[in-house]
Amino acid sequence: MSQRLFSPNRCNHITQKVRIAGQCTLYLSVDDDTQPAEVFLRLKGSNCSTESIGLYDVIARLLSLSLQYGALTEKIGDLLAEAQCAPWGSVSGHARLKHYSSLPDLIDQHLLGEHCGRHQPPHVPPSTK
Repeated sequence: MSQRLFSPNRCNHITQKVRIAGQCTLYLSVDDDTQPAEVFLRLKGSNCSTESIGLYDVIARLLSLSLQYGALTEKIGDLLAEAQCAPWGSVSGHARLKHYSSLPDLIDQHLLGEHCGRHQPPHVPPSTK
């Protein structure tokens, strides 16, 4: 796709708040659509540097632009998969995700699970209630 898909002036978002390895909190907000076009990331915590916060803001903007120009959510998720950098470890506050190798890996697992139906170990599959 060579033309940019713009988001409407108002759209519904789903925000997931997760605590990461007891170090910081990530707010991951994605528009509520089968093919999302907008991602927001907010990183908070006493040991989150201004540089880290700014970096994840830039990552969210690049993810959004990629989606708006037609990149598939699954392709973006695959590119982020298993990136390894600090922080990493356990996740609290998410029903399925329990462990990750980096914040990009956590974003990948969230996007693939919520928007593509791909649930991979060591993550917990959704309940079938």
